[in-house]
Amino acid sequence: MREQIGAAVSWHWTTAMRLLRLTPPWVLLVPAAGALVIALLNTQPAIAPYLTKDSAEIISPIILAFGVAIGAWLAATRPEPYYKWLAVFGLCLFLRELHFRGTNTGFYIAIVVLIWWASHARDRLEPFISNKTVVTLLMAVLWTYFISKTFDRHLWDRAMTGTLSRDLFEENLEILGHLLFVLLVMVSATIRPTPATASARRNI
Repeated sequence: MREQIGAAVSWHWTTAMRLLRLTPPWVLLVPAAGALVIALLNTQPAIAPYLTKDSAEIISPIILAFGVAIGAWLAATRPEPYYKWLAVFGLCLFLRELHFRGTNTGFYIAIVVLIWWASHARDRLEPFISNKTVVTLLMAVLWTYFISKTFDRHLWDRAMTGTLSRDLFEENLEILGHLLFVLLVMVSATIRPTPATASARRNI
């Protein structure tokens, strides 16, 4: 049992290090750049009304639904397991955006399970899991979404002055994350495994 646990930890650690090596450091700055743009747009009287929580809760699901629809189409028309994983990931984001009872907790559980499975079955997700652009966009989505949740947890309340608010950044950073997800889906659609990669995956 101890050897099995050790092997599992080593496997997932290797996956994490592999993904981090593929992720450029500037990804960490994506939410900060997004927050800066949001703050600047909020100073524009013609744009500020569209940055409110009410507006974001309409715009955000529409953007995400577009990505989910493409992801579902890819999952239904292409055999690679990655596309099914991507579709489920998008669906989890979308269900949480609808704010059903229990979707918040369920979302976090689902994300952990999805990440664990992706690591466990990483060889089946080739060549996507080795594609720098795909990994960069995926990490940008996860990181931006994580930072948006820090506003929800009131970690930045002391920095909120004037017309700035927790909802302003939380909701609009989520929109940024959803736009990145749509881009991830569209980029993923352009990647097709080579015959050698597909053959190797079937033999796993």
